[in-house]
Amino acid sequence: MESLCLRGERVILCPLQELLTDENLRRIYSWHRDQEIMFWMGCRPVRSSFANFASWFRCAVRKLSTEMAFGIINGGGELIGRISCYGLDEAKKEAEIGILIGEKGFWGKGYGQDALVTFLRYLFEEVGLRKVRLRTLYKNLRARRCFSRCGFQESRRLTLSLEIGEVPGVEMTLSAEDFYKTFDKRRPPCKSDSS
Repeated sequence: MESLCLRGERVILCPLQELLTDENLRRIYSWHRDQEIMFWMGCRPVRSSFANFASWFRCAVRKLSTEMAFGIINGGGELIGRISCYGLDEAKKEAEIGILIGEKGFWGKGYGQDALVTFLRYLFEEVGLRKVRLRTLYKNLRARRCFSRCGFQESRRLTLSLEIGEVPGVEMTLSAEDFYKTFDKRRPPCKSDSS
């Protein structure tokens, strides 16, 4: 059976459900136990055992459509993060996205931006979305810069109710039209099929 993988310039996005090996689950578990990573996600670090976490995470990923939750793989074949789309409004052709680069050694080096552009191209070209939005902590300047480079504009400031409490946040939006003003549509498509 062939799976949908999306190829960027620096990363490949593959269905997350297919990447949940014991090794990758342990990697994801370490991200969820890291205080800094979880702070930027608005969560508290996981304190449960690996077995409990793995069971919970597998269940959470199963609830997402295979076409909407991807692992971010670097050029060396290593899982470095994840990206997903949820809250789909089929009538308006809008949805929310989330991204996490869990391997800190890849922060600030363009991997998140490449994963985001690759995923956005897929969502606009293949899924047919017209607009996407995301939310992040207002203090997360690194993420906000990345999102801005991908064409996102701040649409509103809001208070986010997260595990870590009520925190100032920002919602950013991007339309397909604005995406293509930033990224030329004539660029070769990112879709590739691999087994």
